[in-house]
Amino acid sequence: MCARVFVKDQSHNWTVLRLTISAPVYDLVNKTIIRKNRKGSIVIPENAVVVAGSRKVESSFAQEHGLSVYTPMIVKYRDERTDARTALEESLR
Repeated sequence: MCARVFVKDQSHNWTVLRLTISAPVYDLVNKTIIRKNRKGSIVIPENAVVVAGSRKVESSFAQEHGLSVYTPMIVKYRDERTDARTALEESLR
């Protein structure tokens, strides 16, 4: 399933990404779950840092084999330190 993901950058410009996603985005900072809206889009909050995460599957078969599924997670929101690290990484390339 393909979803449109809207991301607002620091200049308040929207970027639209198309991701294959069937799972909601878990915001660990705000302890919320971001789901698709009525149009089938996911709106990621401004300055969110989204990483690949996983969550365990609850079926007995999955538990027996230690299986988990991919889920995107917001682990933090960009701040001055994040921007400084990004600038450093870009300058080293």
